[in-house]
Amino acid sequence: MTDSINAASSYQLPDKTTAVPNNSMDKDMFMKILIAQLSNQDPTAPMEDKEFISQMAQFSSLEQMQAIGKGMDTMVLNQHANSLLTYSNLIGKSVSYETDGTVEDATGTATGATVKETANVISVKRDGIDVIAELSNGKQVSVYELTEIKTKEEK
Repeated sequence: MTDSINAASSYQLPDKTTAVPNNSMDKDMFMKILIAQLSNQDPTAPMEDKEFISQMAQFSSLEQMQAIGKGMDTMVLNQHANSLLTYSNLIGKSVSYETDGTVEDATGTATGATVKETANVISVKRDGIDVIAELSNGKQVSVYELTEIKTKEEK
């Protein structure tokens, strides 16, 4: 009985030492292809100047696009850090915001309405691209939903 189980289960885990194919082309691959092309060309019919210049222009624009991409990534990270620093000045201040709540009229009937709430900002954190103010009433509100900011809570 154990022989039939061993014969039926011949599954093996994949070998982790094999390299995962990478389909993206980078400047190193481009240079390797260009060097291989130049070293293996027919000496009686060398590469045309126009082809060589075209390939070098492509290589140059590839490098420039990669530099722009890295610059854009850095700029986005800096903007996120700056927005957090900008809104950190809210800590300790009293802020107001609108939220859904219920209001009782003179007859005692509760109806849904937008209610203005006020609380002090305890901390500010980043949540993805949004900046969240953590308030003294235990709620977390996006800084973009704040309607009023005061230096201290007035009673």
